[in-house]
Amino acid sequence: MTAVEHGSGGSRRRGRSGHAGRGVAVLALLLSLVATTGWQTTSADTLRFAPLPMEDRKILLSQYAPLLAYLGETTGDAYRFRFYDDYGRILQALHDDEVDVAYLGPLPYVRLTAKDEDFVPLVQFLNEGGKTTYTCALLAFGGDRIDLEDLEGRRVALTQPYSTCGYLVTEALLRREGASLAANDFDYTGSHSEAILSVVRGTHAIAGARTSIARKFAHLDVTVLAESDPLPGFLLVANPRTTTDAQRAAIREALVGLDPAGSEADRERLSHWGAPIRFGAVPAEDSAYQGVRELDRQLPSGIPGIDR
Repeated sequence: MTAVEHGSGGSRRRGRSGHAGRGVAVLALLLSLVATTGWQTTSADTLRFAPLPMEDRKILLSQYAPLLAYLGETTGDAYRFRFYDDYGRILQALHDDEVDVAYLGPLPYVRLTAKDEDFVPLVQFLNEGGKTTYTCALLAFGGDRIDLEDLEGRRVALTQPYSTCGYLVTEALLRREGASLAANDFDYTGSHSEAILSVVRGTHAIAGARTSIARKFAHLDVTVLAESDPLPGFLLVANPRTTTDAQRAAIREALVGLDPAGSEADRERLSHWGAPIRFGAVPAEDSAYQGVRELDRQLPSGIPGIDR
């Protein structure tokens, strides 16, 4: 069973979602109705799962409900969603033991473990090319003449504070070119797509965003000015205080055991999952995120919107 619980709290009523055997499409539809109506269910023996708020909640339900249905079917544990509208609130909820398993990006994971290194990385998700890494880029509209070595007093579009491709890597890329966000104005636009579209509209001179997303806007004459080294991908993290060794091992085994590249049955199953998680997974290692930690340490004043 998969259920929904909103992080903001509120009144609760009990109810059941569709059985996983009835099909993930039906499950996703039922859960979407649950989210729309505010119907919430709770149970002391379920694991609480929080996805990053990168999309509308109904989209998040459709992306991750099949994952939770599969884990419930495979591991025997029930799951419920915990939704938060702010990245920082998810990290605080993990620290406060309000969340058992979360889907995090590199920077949120690094910030989480900086405060409590005992949180357990479970699996890293592969991308469409079968890799666990991705890159960030500095982007501009093709018709604009942008000289990164002489960038000053311009407007820069960023995603949001906890985005790895946001302030963190954008500043690293600018410093590599002899520039800095401190010498320019910047705005958080809320998403990679919005940051990219800002340079198309002409409201910002450059943007920082995920390279793979930027390439989808190539038809709008979006140009990559600089690209980062490979960064570790998104991952599932478990709370060591609210999950058992057996539960964590079962989750890792269930996801690593899927082989969408080599199994038609697994490929069909994962085709119903969200794009960020449908290409398989490998065991996650904390050491893979050391490079992101180093970038974070290179910001003596921290990240605006998080640290000040």
